[in-house]
Amino acid sequence: MAMSGPNVVLTCETSDGRQTFATPSDTEPFRTPDGRLVPGRLSNMTAEQYHAEIMQYLITGGAKDVGSGQHGDEAAAVIMKVIGVNALNEDEARNVVSIIRAAFEKPDLIPQAAKNPSETLRLLRNLADFTGQESLKQQIAETIAYVEAQ
Repeated sequence: MAMSGPNVVLTCETSDGRQTFATPSDTEPFRTPDGRLVPGRLSNMTAEQYHAEIMQYLITGGAKDVGSGQHGDEAAAVIMKVIGVNALNEDEARNVVSIIRAAFEKPDLIPQAAKNPSETLRLLRNLADFTGQESLKQQIAETIAYVEAQ
């Protein structure tokens, strides 16, 4: 058996002869238990790909670490690229709302090109349309009002 980080390679004698089994590398895509396809990591990522990976981390559970480096409407554009056609569960949707709110907290840091919140408002309205949770709908409505006031 050989291990390198999270990857394991195991060679065994089986009834069919010697076989090697290995965990997939982090560059291979995988499917989550809820059916979403997560692309593998690229070894030489561009800045945009790296930001998308960070945003994916924030959406799926790291929103408490909001520090995505994206401000204003840029954050929504990256989120839309990350989630694509995938549906978000309630926790992920709440994380997205937190990320959006943080992206508009410091208006002086928002680049001029990202001050128009069109992508952000579209994203928030889509989230509101697809959630059945009243408390989440209220949080989204409050965030829409907050973004529009910036």
